[in-house]
Amino acid sequence: MFVKICGLTTEASVVTAVEAGADAIGFVFADSPRQIDIATAQRLRRLIPNEVRVVGVFLDPTVEEVEAAVACGLTDIQLHRRTRPLEAFRQFELPLIEADHHQSEADVILLDAPTPGSGQALDWETLERPERTFWLAGGLTVDNVGAAIRAMRPDGVDVSSGVETNGQKDHDKIRAFIGRAKEETRCIHNQ
Repeated sequence: MFVKICGLTTEASVVTAVEAGADAIGFVFADSPRQIDIATAQRLRRLIPNEVRVVGVFLDPTVEEVEAAVACGLTDIQLHRRTRPLEAFRQFELPLIEADHHQSEADVILLDAPTPGSGQALDWETLERPERTFWLAGGLTVDNVGAAIRAMRPDGVDVSSGVETNGQKDHDKIRAFIGRAKEETRCIHNQ
């Protein structure tokens, strides 16, 4: 199971996620309590080994905003759009993750709550499973990630607020979430 821990803002949280086995770290460049600037992203990027993907998360960005962030060592762009398509992103030749999967040509689609990072849970039992590579997000926690994986069989899971306590990343929750997601996948494959 591919596991992305998103919204990391501190060195300690990045190190914890990497050591716990995260496959991707998400840096939020969109307006959010978890937003970081380019300088912080560059500093944190140095702590992430090459085998771990580094995802820049954007909401309706300009091409210039993405270009500036890509320079800090992103491996993927996660794009949430409210308004306009921005086909210029294809020029970066980075894998593109997109929340709006209707008629998307993104490499990965993300099934997420209407307000990303809100902790709002999706109803996994009623969602239609996409016929392509997808990650599941939206209200995932240590307590429900196993059920979400069993219900949807995603290619990956993505969590932010579900590994926080009082608005701050909780290192025990990060470790537990990664462990639970990977264990659930092993159980499914062994059935």
